[in-house]
Amino acid sequence: MSEVTTYLHLRDNRRSWGFNPIVVKHSNTKPDEPAPGCVVVKVRIRIPREAFEPLQPEAVIDVPLDLIQRPIAVTAEDATS
Repeated sequence: MSEVTTYLHLRDNRRSWGFNPIVVKHSNTKPDEPAPGCVVVKVRIRIPREAFEPLQPEAVIDVPLDLIQRPIAVTAEDATS
């Protein structure tokens, strides 16, 4: 079994009805900032070598809300100055 990590930049496709996220970018390293209007989702894929055959493997991934992390940027200032 091999593992690969990727970071997906997801943006809501507001041209359609309802919530319809689309992947607008992906990267192999964690980005410093998401693309404008996007959230970044880290995805780890474990796949057996046997999947690399002429058939096209497919996976469905459900991300529950309690696994979502919302990082907050904080700037520290010297209180003595």
